[in-house]
Amino acid sequence: MVSALRVDALRDPTAALLQLFNESDGGRVENFPRLVSEHFSHIFRTLEAFQEIPTLDVRNPPNTFPDRGLVRFRAMVQDTSPSSEMYLATLGSGRCGGWGIEESRDDQDGLNYEDLRECTTLWAVNVPGESAWCADELDGPTNRQERPARPAPTDAYKPAMPHKYPHPTDQHVGVQVKIYDTDGSEPFKATDVVTFVGILTTEAFGSGLETPVDVPTLHMLFSRPHSESIVTRPFPAARQDRAGASGSTDKAIADSEASDPAKTREALIAWIADEALGGDRETAEWVLLTCVARVQSRNPPLFPPSVTLTRFPPPPPVPSTSTSQAAPLPTLSAVLSLLLPLSHTLPLSLASLNKDLCAPESRDEDLHSGALQLPAGTVLLVCEGGVREGQLFERGLLNVRVLQDVMSSQTLSYVFPFSQFAFPTDIGCIVLSEGTKSAFFKTDISAALNAGTDPASVAALYKPADSIKMPPPAQLAAFRDLVVGARFGKVQVTQEVSEYIQSDFVRERQQDKSMTSDDLIRRMTVAKLFALSHHKPDLTVDLWERTKVLDRQRLARLS
Repeated sequence: MVSALRVDALRDPTAALLQLFNESDGGRVENFPRLVSEHFSHIFRTLEAFQEIPTLDVRNPPNTFPDRGLVRFRAMVQDTSPSSEMYLATLGSGRCGGWGIEESRDDQDGLNYEDLRECTTLWAVNVPGESAWCADELDGPTNRQERPARPAPTDAYKPAMPHKYPHPTDQHVGVQVKIYDTDGSEPFKATDVVTFVGILTTEAFGSGLETPVDVPTLHMLFSRPHSESIVTRPFPAARQDRAGASGSTDKAIADSEASDPAKTREALIAWIADEALGGDRETAEWVLLTCVARVQSRNPPLFPPSVTLTRFPPPPPVPSTSTSQAAPLPTLSAVLSLLLPLSHTLPLSLASLNKDLCAPESRDEDLHSGALQLPAGTVLLVCEGGVREGQLFERGLLNVRVLQDVMSSQTLSYVFPFSQFAFPTDIGCIVLSEGTKSAFFKTDISAALNAGTDPASVAALYKPADSIKMPPPAQLAAFRDLVVGARFGKVQVTQEVSEYIQSDFVRERQQDKSMTSDDLIRRMTVAKLFALSHHKPDLTVDLWERTKVLDRQRLARLS
């Protein structure tokens, strides 16, 4: 049975808010904003109810909603520095204040300044690097959403404040969020991923601006935070039936692979290799290990290893007749987006390094975003194929250092006029280099690509996404389950295995004096990722030995 409260809130959230205000003795209950948050979150507590709330996103931008409509906006917090605002909790006429409810002429009489309250203001943008499959999974079926009718806009949507999105030329949505439950809500931090549910209006945004501009504004009723990677999967993999439209054949594949992650892993490596790496399965395995890595600890530092794929050919030249076509992205970019909830590709050139921002920078008290202001759990593909001879200027050198800091220490500096502050990140990095090492960066691991260099082989490394041979839907779902589940897993090392590894390393060091403790740390990190990619919660001697083989093959190919 559909709740009347839910229907009323979907149709007219302002009326539902006013009714709650009146029923709570004119909002005089202790901490009315907290009551609002609890009330509306309870109404939409079930997944079915929550998915009825219309989504605000690139496909459904602010100009497609009626004024004061109820929306949910899955977003990355971009800027928490805008000043807090004061509002009247109760207007002069005794009506509810806040949440964008405007004062009438009668409301302006007999104001009680003891009713002044504070609301927090921040800027949020749609999640950078979010894959289409992840968005569809979180949004739910569009036919469930109670979207009020409104004539289609005649003009294309132009994002407000584009400099506050990490990739300002991309189509995106930016929104000013006002939070009234300042005591009960957890303080949001930059790059947090949150679904904000609230009333959508248009209001002035004046942070750092000489003349305030009107921007989409969401008056938050309640919010739901998201964990790293946004979506979750079990670890170790659990057997799941995927019956339905995919058919019995796909279901059989899914059932077999869900019960045997090793088969899923083998098929996944083969697919990555065949579609994006010229058939090189060894390199595909290093890509997989990078995809399942994340920050395990900051003290001591256990960070995801950065990887350089060397000998990766640059993109084919763009025809001289083309004036606007950009160089194609590597097919690996599309493959990562099909597997991961969050991924982004950063093509480098001397022009982009010398001009663009990699780190967020405050200008005139307004925080401009940077290309590396990305949510935790993102895998970043850095392409050096567009770099040619030339000079790096001050901005370019700074950008290189910023990206190196993300790889090495998992921190990103936010630059302010007289200072800068480093904030923690969790970004896995894969660098594609044409030479035998990266032109700019020192990474933890280098793996040489073994693929053809003839025009046809190079073109295959840069084929468009619609040319990728897709696995059956059930198998692709199994791939995603394996990768996302591994990101949430933890690997234990028993005392017995630890002693074996130490003894084994001592023996190797006696035979090869060039080996250092750094080699042991690197190999231990890789071994744990190797176990995670097999969905094994314990590191075994067999997995350790197989890791050593993989690492030796990598070193042999580099030499």
